[in-house]
Amino acid sequence: MDKRNGKNRPQRDLYSNSRPQNTRRRATYDTEEFDRYNYVDRQPYRSRSAAAQDASRYRTKKRRKKGGGLKKFFIGFMSILLVVAIGVIGYAVLMASRLDRSGDDNTEKYVQQPKAAPTWSVISDKNITNILLIGIDKNEDGSDGRSDTNMLISIDNNTKTLRLVSFLRDSYLEIPTVGKAKLNAAFAHGGAALTMQTLENNYRINIDKYISINSDNFATLIDKMGGLDINMDKAVCEAENRNMGSNLKPGVNHLNGKLALYYARIREIDDDFGRTGRQREVVELMIKKMKSMNPLEVNKIMYDYLPYVKTNLTDAELLYLASIAGPVSNYPMKTMHVPNTGTYEDKTVKGVGAVLVPDLTKNSALLREFLYGQTGDTESN
Repeated sequence: MDKRNGKNRPQRDLYSNSRPQNTRRRATYDTEEFDRYNYVDRQPYRSRSAAAQDASRYRTKKRRKKGGGLKKFFIGFMSILLVVAIGVIGYAVLMASRLDRSGDDNTEKYVQQPKAAPTWSVISDKNITNILLIGIDKNEDGSDGRSDTNMLISIDNNTKTLRLVSFLRDSYLEIPTVGKAKLNAAFAHGGAALTMQTLENNYRINIDKYISINSDNFATLIDKMGGLDINMDKAVCEAENRNMGSNLKPGVNHLNGKLALYYARIREIDDDFGRTGRQREVVELMIKKMKSMNPLEVNKIMYDYLPYVKTNLTDAELLYLASIAGPVSNYPMKTMHVPNTGTYEDKTVKGVGAVLVPDLTKNSALLREFLYGQTGDTESN
């Protein structure tokens, strides 16, 4: 008798390997025949449930191995992309290295508050990139003269819009270290830095990046692009034919660089407003022409032309602009001129000639609204 629980249990002979005859045990072992000399991937005398657990672990292990393979493939693929990216960056750096970075871009020495300008803070926005495009006339000795073109290119990533603003060269403004003079005199006295700061001081918008191009080289760039198709009226055609020896007729004409440059600069048929309008038209046509060209051809043109371009854009800024060039090329384009219609006076100043005297408060408000969608003295973002 088993004294542990008071029940009658058969007593087992501790010195015998035999089991009592009247006891029965559930058969839970694998009864398949086992060949001890030919090992199989399952231990003998293991329960079916244990074997099932082993099989489950084996399948999981295989899945992990497959996952590991995918991971290795992904890492390899990313490595290839990294190599390609490095190549693109290297190419961008190569292109950037061909730019002329010799200009003085220190604008701090020219910061001042003009008497006629509104006492507003200078407005800026991290999602709006302003770059001043400066077209330069050459002096007879080949040195840089006055700026013939002062056009702001503004990339607005908030509203996905590209804006062009022409600042008229005859605008009579207060120029630091110079005094009151035409805007185009700023470049002759202090280069791009003085030009940018003069505009920023008077119109209270942030301008600290520029690209300057000599007018003759601008014509060369148009030639490399294959010329431009421009719709011209009778007066413009007659002026071109009279002064350039061409044979143009009213309507669409295909102009080479020299004729396209003259079209943008001609003054005898109208005023500076019409002239700056033609300049914006030429820039717009050049952008559209670039979009229609083979990218490899565009790269070749830019590689050859970049040494003639001066800028203070950093390699990182140029790489960023290159990365968004595709989307930006599809942005709608809007244009404006400063001073705006009805916001200036025509005057003749002794020793200077005919000038435009802008109402700086009105023009600053209109310019802020055009570029940033807000007017008045608003804190910078």
